[in-house]
Amino acid sequence: MADELKRLYRPGQDFSLTHFYANAEDRLQAMYPANTTVQATIRQILQRHRDEGLVRFNGNGQYTYLGRDVQPPARRVTPLAQAAYDLAARITAETKIAASDYLAVARADDPERALAELLSGRHASPTFYALHRRGRLDLSFERLAIDDSARFKLHSSLVSAAAHRLDYYESDGDV
Repeated sequence: MADELKRLYRPGQDFSLTHFYANAEDRLQAMYPANTTVQATIRQILQRHRDEGLVRFNGNGQYTYLGRDVQPPARRVTPLAQAAYDLAARITAETKIAASDYLAVARADDPERALAELLSGRHASPTFYALHRRGRLDLSFERLAIDDSARFKLHSSLVSAAAHRLDYYESDGDV
């Protein structure tokens, strides 16, 4: 929540609870797919942040972001981890399927290794299966690994594994 507030607002900026929901709820749902009461959790954490001095409650669902750091500094997020997080958030928002294995790549200490494990497995990921059951072929991670390999400095074996999976599943491979 503190990261989302920092991402959306600058210190001293006013915001509404409705605006925060509209701009952060899907991302938070993707981060915590088991949470079935995201809006209630947001309100609860905003109360805690109010008590800690990160936000000021102005009444009627209106807040001011004060920008004080109430948490230890977050670990450095690599471009690959951010891309995996964005992908997980997009999949969850579009399909209402929790992309928890995609999110695991984003949260991993070594996102490239986590992506390699996801792509080099003999079977598709749980997110892939869930999307496939809904009639959607999702090869986003495979395309991400191939298209952005230079930007993420991915090892060639990982790019090869992604290309192999992409070829296999796009050629009507058995899931």
